[in-house]
Amino acid sequence: MFHQSRPIGTDQEMTSTGKSRAVIAGLWALAVLGTLALAYERYHSNAWAVPGDFRSRGDDFWIFYHASHLVASGLNPYHFGFGTRGDGYVYSPLIALVLWPFLHLGISTVWHLWLIASIASLVLAVLLVMKAEGPLERDWRRPVLFGIMIGSILRFMPTTVNFNNGNTDAFVLVFLAASVLASERGRSATSGALLAFGGIVKTWPWAVALIFLRRDFPRRWRTLIAFLLTSLIAPILALILGGPSELASLIRVTVSASSQRLVSCSVWGAPQALFSKSGFAQPLFVSAPLRWITTLILATWAISILVRCLRWSDSTRLSFWNVVGCVLLLLPVSHADYTLLIVPILWIWVARALALNTPRSPTTYFAGAMCLWWVVLFPTSFFNWLPSAWSVDVEIPFFANLLAVTISVLGDHYVHRESVDSPSTTPDIVGRKRLFGSTSPRQPATTEA
Repeated sequence: MFHQSRPIGTDQEMTSTGKSRAVIAGLWALAVLGTLALAYERYHSNAWAVPGDFRSRGDDFWIFYHASHLVASGLNPYHFGFGTRGDGYVYSPLIALVLWPFLHLGISTVWHLWLIASIASLVLAVLLVMKAEGPLERDWRRPVLFGIMIGSILRFMPTTVNFNNGNTDAFVLVFLAASVLASERGRSATSGALLAFGGIVKTWPWAVALIFLRRDFPRRWRTLIAFLLTSLIAPILALILGGPSELASLIRVTVSASSQRLVSCSVWGAPQALFSKSGFAQPLFVSAPLRWITTLILATWAISILVRCLRWSDSTRLSFWNVVGCVLLLLPVSHADYTLLIVPILWIWVARALALNTPRSPTTYFAGAMCLWWVVLFPTSFFNWLPSAWSVDVEIPFFANLLAVTISVLGDHYVHRESVDSPSTTPDIVGRKRLFGSTSPRQPATTEA
């Protein structure tokens, strides 16, 4: 009787594989449990509140809810405001229309549904960004990356502020992430439409269309046409609901929103808070010349890194989020809680570092710098917008974001240059090819005429 021989080491390899799968399963279990715990904490910390007016918890949500009531009553949702704070409802009619079918449930129930939808949107954004980065290997890095991404967005101070206000930034993040994924899959029209929906939800994301100016942008005209056609939904909705007068109101509030008397973490707002009696915070000292000189320097800085990003980038995905960061820096009124919309920059750098799996590399150092940016923005004092607050504290998020976006843009270029000039950086490219499905550090893209 003959016995089939077994290769030497097979038992050990099977045992090792079984242990590896158990470790991966354990890491996934921890990641999922951690997600549920953080999601519940995020929900529970705001579920007790019942938004009552623009001064209460969930004040932005209350504005949306009130605007929806006005639409349901056949009235113009833009005909109410808060005096010096600016107009109340400053977005397209879409949010008011989405809430309309739920008005009969009462504001408390709709508020809870809003929180759940916002949390689900953040988790979905994580999954979309992971998907856009490519087919991850089924090893320990996949659940670790997921856990880092979930923790960094659900336990981020700008996210806390956003949920306290009940704003729409979580939904905007999903549309932006979905737009990137669609572009990566070659669905240019879908990508443009999804980006446009981000602007329909909250006007300023339309400015992210600057990404279409990026050199070698794939299928540029198809994406742009889909973006422009989808963006028409906003004025069309206004015309359907209230005719030319409501369209005029939409245009008016959109323009006036750029001059809202609110703290602005941008190249225009930071000098104003630091060197003038703005009423937002206590200035360092009052100096009009220094204010305008600082504004010029900061604006030149932000525009320079935007141009650099558009002229060259190693990754279409990273360049997209870098452009989002540049837009936030240049907005006339850029709130600190908008910072959650550039967290994907951190995610991409961490994903690259995990793919490389080499502690001493430029990619790992840049990922570490982005992690430091996240830590810096953790204290709550930077989000204290009382007039008695110190202007330096109030504008820390702006300067942190400016440095983070600059590091990301320049780091993208540096890593590419190192991979081309130095053979020792080859593992970085191999790591990204293996983990993220990228065939080269910079893939040539076809551009339509």
